[in-house]
Amino acid sequence: MREGVFIFINKTKTYERDLKRKIISKHKVDELEKIMHIESLIKSSSNMQKLISSSLSKIYGIEKKKGDLKEIYTAKVNNKIRLYLKPEGEYPYDLVSIESIEFVKIDDKHYGEG
Repeated sequence: MREGVFIFINKTKTYERDLKRKIISKHKVDELEKIMHIESLIKSSSNMQKLISSSLSKIYGIEKKKGDLKEIYTAKVNNKIRLYLKPEGEYPYDLVSIESIEFVKIDDKHYGEG
Protein backbone atom coordinates (compact mmCIF):
# COMPACT_ATOMS: atom_id res chain seq x y z
CA MET A 1 0.00 0.00 0.00
CA ARG A 2 1.37 3.41 -0.94
CA GLU A 3 1.57 6.08 1.74
CA GLY A 4 -0.66 9.08 1.15
CA VAL A 5 -3.51 6.97 -0.27
CA PHE A 6 -6.79 7.54 1.54
CA ILE A 7 -10.11 5.75 1.54
CA PHE A 8 -12.61 7.06 -1.01
CA ILE A 9 -16.30 7.27 0.01
CA ASN A 10 -19.03 6.47 -2.49
CA LYS A 11 -22.53 7.57 -1.36
CA THR A 12 -25.55 5.62 -2.62
CA LYS A 13 -28.82 7.28 -3.59
CA THR A 14 -30.45 5.49 -0.63
CA TYR A 15 -27.91 7.02 1.74
CA GLU A 16 -28.42 10.51 0.26
CA ARG A 17 -32.20 10.13 0.61
CA ASP A 18 -31.90 8.84 4.21
CA LEU A 19 -29.56 11.71 5.11
CA LYS A 20 -32.10 14.27 3.87
CA ARG A 21 -35.18 12.57 5.39
CA LYS A 22 -33.84 11.26 8.68
CA ILE A 23 -31.17 13.81 9.60
CA ILE A 24 -31.34 17.12 7.70
CA SER A 25 -35.13 17.53 7.52
CA LYS A 26 -35.44 16.77 11.25
CA HIS A 27 -32.72 19.29 12.11
CA LYS A 28 -30.55 16.68 13.84
CA VAL A 29 -27.45 18.86 14.05
CA ASP A 30 -25.50 16.64 16.45
CA GLU A 31 -26.12 13.59 14.28
CA LEU A 32 -25.12 15.42 11.10
CA GLU A 33 -21.93 16.58 12.80
CA LYS A 34 -21.15 13.03 13.93
CA ILE A 35 -21.67 11.71 10.38
CA MET A 36 -19.24 14.36 9.13
CA HIS A 37 -16.70 13.25 11.77
CA ILE A 38 -17.13 9.60 10.76
CA GLU A 39 -16.65 10.58 7.12
CA SER A 40 -13.52 12.53 8.01
CA LEU A 41 -12.13 9.55 9.97
CA ILE A 42 -12.76 7.22 7.04
CA LYS A 43 -11.20 9.59 4.52
CA SER A 44 -8.09 10.00 6.68
CA SER A 45 -7.51 6.24 6.88
CA SER A 46 -5.31 4.65 4.26
CA ASN A 47 -7.17 1.32 4.32
CA MET A 48 -9.93 -0.55 6.13
CA GLN A 49 -7.55 -2.29 8.54
CA LYS A 50 -6.19 1.04 9.81
CA LEU A 51 -9.73 2.37 10.11
CA ILE A 52 -10.92 -0.57 12.20
CA SER A 53 -7.85 -0.53 14.46
CA SER A 54 -8.10 3.23 15.08
CA SER A 55 -9.09 4.31 18.59
CA LEU A 56 -11.58 6.74 17.03
CA SER A 57 -13.36 3.87 15.29
CA LYS A 58 -14.16 2.49 18.74
CA ILE A 59 -15.60 5.87 19.77
CA TYR A 60 -17.86 5.86 16.70
CA GLY A 61 -18.71 2.19 17.16
CA ILE A 62 -17.49 1.09 13.75
CA GLU A 63 -17.99 -2.67 13.73
CA LYS A 64 -18.76 -5.58 11.46
CA LYS A 65 -22.33 -6.88 11.35
CA LYS A 66 -23.06 -10.57 11.87
CA GLY A 67 -25.29 -13.10 10.17
CA ASP A 68 -26.96 -12.13 6.90
CA LEU A 69 -25.31 -8.69 6.97
CA LYS A 70 -21.76 -9.95 7.59
CA GLU A 71 -20.49 -7.97 4.57
CA ILE A 72 -21.66 -4.69 6.15
CA TYR A 73 -20.04 -2.52 8.80
CA THR A 74 -21.95 0.00 10.89
CA ALA A 75 -20.96 3.25 12.56
CA LYS A 76 -22.87 4.55 15.57
CA VAL A 77 -24.43 7.97 14.96
CA ASN A 78 -26.43 7.91 18.20
CA ASN A 79 -28.08 5.21 20.33
CA LYS A 80 -30.76 4.68 17.70
CA ILE A 81 -29.18 5.57 14.36
CA ARG A 82 -26.50 3.56 12.55
CA LEU A 83 -24.72 4.38 9.31
CA TYR A 84 -24.26 1.30 7.11
CA LEU A 85 -20.86 1.04 5.41
CA LYS A 86 -19.88 -1.51 2.78
CA PRO A 87 -16.26 -1.99 1.75
CA GLU A 88 -16.03 -2.23 -2.02
CA GLY A 89 -14.71 -5.55 -3.20
CA GLU A 90 -15.48 -9.23 -2.78
CA TYR A 91 -16.28 -10.82 0.58
CA PRO A 92 -14.32 -12.09 2.50
CA TYR A 93 -12.47 -8.79 2.49
CA ASP A 94 -8.74 -8.23 2.51
CA LEU A 95 -8.90 -5.22 4.83
CA VAL A 96 -5.48 -3.93 3.79
CA SER A 97 -6.46 -3.64 0.12
CA ILE A 98 -9.75 -1.78 0.68
CA GLU A 99 -9.43 1.81 -0.53
CA SER A 100 -13.10 2.56 -1.12
CA ILE A 101 -16.20 2.35 1.09
CA GLU A 102 -19.81 2.81 0.16
CA PHE A 103 -22.20 4.66 2.48
CA VAL A 104 -25.23 2.39 1.99
CA LYS A 105 -28.00 3.76 4.22
CA ILE A 106 -28.90 5.25 7.57
CA ASP A 107 -30.80 2.78 9.75
CA ASP A 108 -32.96 4.04 12.61
CA LYS A 109 -35.43 1.17 12.97
CA HIS A 110 -33.68 -1.57 14.97
CA TYR A 111 -31.79 0.01 17.82
CA GLY A 112 -34.35 1.12 20.41
CA GLU A 113 -34.82 4.68 21.55
CA GLY A 114 -32.25 7.30 20.52
